[in-house]
Amino acid sequence: MKIKEIIKIVEGYAPLELQAEFDNSGMQVCFEEDDVRGVLLCVDVTPAVIDEAVSKGANMVISHHPVLFHPVKKIVDGGFISDIILKAAAARVSIYSAHTNLDCVLGGLNDFLAGALGIDVDIERAGEGEYYRIGTVHGSLTFGQFAANVERAVGAKVRTIGNKDKVVAEALVSTGAGGGDREMFSMCMHGGADVVITAEVKHDVAVACAAAGLCVIELTHYDSEKCARNILAGLLGSKGVDCLFASEQSPYNE
Repeated sequence: MKIKEIIKIVEGYAPLELQAEFDNSGMQVCFEEDDVRGVLLCVDVTPAVIDEAVSKGANMVISHHPVLFHPVKKIVDGGFISDIILKAAAARVSIYSAHTNLDCVLGGLNDFLAGALGIDVDIERAGEGEYYRIGTVHGSLTFGQFAANVERAVGAKVRTIGNKDKVVAEALVSTGAGGGDREMFSMCMHGGADVVITAEVKHDVAVACAAAGLCVIELTHYDSEKCARNILAGLLGSKGVDCLFASEQSPYNE
């Protein structure tokens, strides 16, 4: 199988047309006619990830976050982005990123995380093209119990806002930088959901949520989106392509 065929599989599942206007999903460094010798999956591409791909015989890295996101005006030795590009090009390692298109596609990050957290998604309330999902929480749980379940599901500590004794029935999930979406939080404060699970909550949003009695569970950006690797592994595995997970970790200390 060639690199371009792997790309076709990913884009058949998460079309680039779904990505946000600001995004740069798709090919980052590409040798599309090369035969695939191995695929390494990651959230973030770093020089160490490229080194790992080379050491493991993988000539394709698929990430969630694009390497080329902000404009790059020059490639210089010793620059973070430059080193990634230079290492990849020198080793003929292709880099492909599935970012906001994978966030919002049906079955993408928000759906996957919601399912892992025991939330039955209501597609009619927020479906493909939306960067969040709303659904019903399994069981009659207090906010404290639900937050504990979230920690177990993602394997990481979380921060919370709200009354831990409040029973939560409706939950909203928005992976990544959803914590900056003030309109989404406003909707939830006006009856859209009992609890929001997201990352990167702005301070003024946190203050407003506390005042309004809206429960919030804040993950790190990484922990909210590391499931991208599982989605891609399942997708490519169904086509007979075995994938490896990069040995990356969250940039945050525990």
